[in-house]
Amino acid sequence: MNKKLIALAVAAVASTSVSAAEVFNDGTSSLSIGGRIEARALLVDGDMDDKSRARMNILGQTEIAENVYGFGFFEHEYTTTEDEVRYGFAGISTEFGKMAYGKTDGSLGMITDFTDIMAYHGAGASSKIAVADRIQNNLAYMGEFGGLTVKANYVGETEALDGTLIVDGGYSMGAVYAMENGLAMGLGYADQGKDAVVVIDKKAVQAKAESQIEAAVSYTMGDIYVAALYKDGEEKKAGQTTDLTGYEFAAAYTMGQTTFSTTYNKAEEKAGSDKSNTYDAIAIDATHYFNDNFRAYTSYNFNLLDANEVKTKKDAEDQLVFGLRYDF
Repeated sequence: MNKKLIALAVAAVASTSVSAAEVFNDGTSSLSIGGRIEARALLVDGDMDDKSRARMNILGQTEIAENVYGFGFFEHEYTTTEDEVRYGFAGISTEFGKMAYGKTDGSLGMITDFTDIMAYHGAGASSKIAVADRIQNNLAYMGEFGGLTVKANYVGETEALDGTLIVDGGYSMGAVYAMENGLAMGLGYADQGKDAVVVIDKKAVQAKAESQIEAAVSYTMGDIYVAALYKDGEEKKAGQTTDLTGYEFAAAYTMGQTTFSTTYNKAEEKAGSDKSNTYDAIAIDATHYFNDNFRAYTSYNFNLLDANEVKTKKDAEDQLVFGLRYDF
């Protein structure tokens, strides 16, 4: 059993990078520990905020039959103000695909990954609904068939620790096809909840119904990468329907150990005759990889929203970020 098999098992159900050190391997079972330490400074309107974070993960895998593996993965994130369990799942990997249950990714992450390529900014218009994103009480499947990757997941009724309803159940599904000529295409759909009053712990809660479809395409030619994404969604709550639309364009160029990238993101919402922009920005960044474990980056976000389109003046300001990241 090697690190490649371990990485494949995790990538099957979680959109997370694996840079781990194997601490145990008896030929049948293995255990690896990994994570990152990332210092990030965010500058907005002359103020500097500390956005630093650290992640720790544990991955175990064991061979339970010929070409059949059981695996478990756990990851915790710490910031300067709070901490969160990012992943906690276990599953089985076979030649027909991989199944896992717990807190893991939904099926649209591999679609939004087409344009979510920056070190900090970007991905402002492709936001996923809960069942299509990382969430607990999630039963997920992934299969790879040549250049075709398919994912599907089902999420049961899920609440936060304080009893707040996160989602009243739902599902998502997606497929990505990568061709040998550098062209790749992805399509996904997600649906969750219902427009109704539900009872949670003897309390009436107004739930909402949400659905979305996302489509993306990319092309890679040597050190050049370009991609585009379109999102169309709908939200229904208390009989009112809000349409949600998003567009993202991304490009990257790698020169030696440095990658330069840029994205344009725009999101709109429409309720009845009222239409407004909720996100509109151009971002640029540069990331230098000193080696496989350490990188430095800077990212600037040009906010194109007008002050009258946001709640506070700060929401319309540009952002500058400096970061250092160590992976282990």
